[in-house]
Amino acid sequence: MARVAAVIGLAATVLGVVAACRSRPAPGAPCRTPDQLVCVAADGALVCEGAAWVPIPCRGARGCAKSGETDDCDDTVGAEGDACPQSPPLDYACTADHARALVCKDGRYGLWRACRGPEGCTVEGGRNVRCDNTLGEPGDPCVQVGTYACSVDRLTMLVCDGSTLHPASSCRGAAGCRAERDARKVDCDDAVAQQTDPCDQEGRISCAVDRKSELFCSHGQYDKKRDCRRSDCHLDGNELFCD
Repeated sequence: MARVAAVIGLAATVLGVVAACRSRPAPGAPCRTPDQLVCVAADGALVCEGAAWVPIPCRGARGCAKSGETDDCDDTVGAEGDACPQSPPLDYACTADHARALVCKDGRYGLWRACRGPEGCTVEGGRNVRCDNTLGEPGDPCVQVGTYACSVDRLTMLVCDGSTLHPASSCRGAAGCRAERDARKVDCDDAVAQQTDPCDQEGRISCAVDRKSELFCSHGQYDKKRDCRRSDCHLDGNELFCD
């Protein structure tokens, strides 16, 4: 009997050790498998980074849930400053108001693009983030040099210098600035302008808004070329008339 009792006691001790090994992870606790992700709530997970568990939010529609034999965190919706896994090569998200697209950098989400176009920021196929940046404002972030957008009021065409958007040309004509996302095309009606308006084509001519003078592009902005004393300034095709 004493021997049986000893065996039972030993078994109980071993089971206690196994149960301790399987305890759920906690923020800051040590972990062994880099990049391992474990759901801890319907909208939150822990990821193993730097030998410790780090909490990350899962604000996307699917939250955090089991996917096959592993846990999966839908972080396609986020907020600037949210924690995000450092291991994926590039991880993107939309803000909850669909106005901005975020990128994960050094373990935190930060602004990637302002999505001011009518479609905003959307998540397609459950994972792919798409940003409508056909509309923008000076200072909005961008990457590709020489790409264009329209200002939100559609009175200015903006150009990317490799880091931010800045005014390229005023578009005060009747058609304003028009952007076609699928065609990757921006048109600017610069038939009329005001002095000091931005322009990007040296020597380009335009009529003043009041039609009383002819303007020309000089060093990145419109300046007066001459007054139109006998008739209003007007364009006929590509030809300007000012008497």
